[in-house]
Amino acid sequence: MTFHPDPAACEASPRTPAIALAALGAAYFLIGVASLGAVGMVVEMSAALDVAPSAIAGLVTVFALLYAVAAPAAQTLIGHVARRDVIAGGLLCVAAGCALSAVAQDYETVVASRLIMAVGAAATGPTLTAAAASMVPPEDRARALAIVFGGMSIASVAGIPLASQLAQSFGWRWAWGALAVAAVLAAPVIRGMLPAANRGARASLAALGEVLGDRAAAMTIAVTGLAITAQFSTYALVAIWLVEAADQPVGLIPPALLACGLGGVIGNVGGAMSSRAFGESVTCMICLLGSLACMISMPVAAGHPAAALTVLALWSGLSMGYMAPVQSLLVAQTGDRAPLALALNGSAVYLGMAGGSVVAAVGYEALGAAPLPLVSATVMLAPVALYILAARSRRRAA
Repeated sequence: MTFHPDPAACEASPRTPAIALAALGAAYFLIGVASLGAVGMVVEMSAALDVAPSAIAGLVTVFALLYAVAAPAAQTLIGHVARRDVIAGGLLCVAAGCALSAVAQDYETVVASRLIMAVGAAATGPTLTAAAASMVPPEDRARALAIVFGGMSIASVAGIPLASQLAQSFGWRWAWGALAVAAVLAAPVIRGMLPAANRGARASLAALGEVLGDRAAAMTIAVTGLAITAQFSTYALVAIWLVEAADQPVGLIPPALLACGLGGVIGNVGGAMSSRAFGESVTCMICLLGSLACMISMPVAAGHPAAALTVLALWSGLSMGYMAPVQSLLVAQTGDRAPLALALNGSAVYLGMAGGSVVAAVGYEALGAAPLPLVSATVMLAPVALYILAARSRRRAA
């Protein structure tokens, strides 16, 4: 069974695929800032709400857990709705959650706002990637997915550091308020860039079972979740790691997040290029092993600002470089069930964020900030081993 581009959807659009893909990337940018913005505002939010930094890291966990459940559920409930309507509605839901964060007076209200954001993001994220995959022929799929997922990279480059800078300069409430306004303004614009004919099909529980019963696909999705768990075992508290373990000033946090973001953008493009040159499977393996090497290197680089920023940027690039090729692999593996497989992969990403944030919080409370990269490296051994097994399973299936 093969996942084909949707000619009717493409022909119905007055826009070129490149412009439509850029619009989808813009939506992913907003989701990226909504999901990870708290990482750049740990210091300000923890002080204002009178909670520990680990509690702010827990906001990533709250968002991620609900996203993980809601993403496949959305495919069974609204998978047949025109994708442009799902994306616009999801962005408005994200905006509502951001607005509530901006006016929240206590931690519990911020948690509630994260739940609202997560519902909107869960409806939107998998729909963005499914729409992108349907617009182009198979040979261009990795590039199209890299363009769309590049929105997440640019969120790291511009959105999260900007949120951090806004929080330091004007207060964290202004940062969430600005994001709410941006999402409201973007929803109708992005909706207008997509054709009404671009829609999927409502997924069934049987289809969910088929995807999870596909050994190679299920293992690939599990690798994604474990790799993100390893990453977030440090990244969820990277601001605290920089201040306490690397002994850097708070003012270095925005530049560090910017370095991570720039690395992510370069890695996202590099992942697509590498997929064309060497194939998706080899590219994913390179990114996983490279990320492991970066984790091991971070404690050595801690005392040197330039070295620490370089390692963080490289790590971010390798992590982002993995995302487009692994999604392209899943589309090829699962055929017409690809939208559901992508939703499950998105769930794995956010489960990894949740799990990694918990590991970061527990590790920080027990060990302090300094050992967190080595905790990440230990966790990273699992997805590397599992990916090797998944690659063997794909070869046997072929």
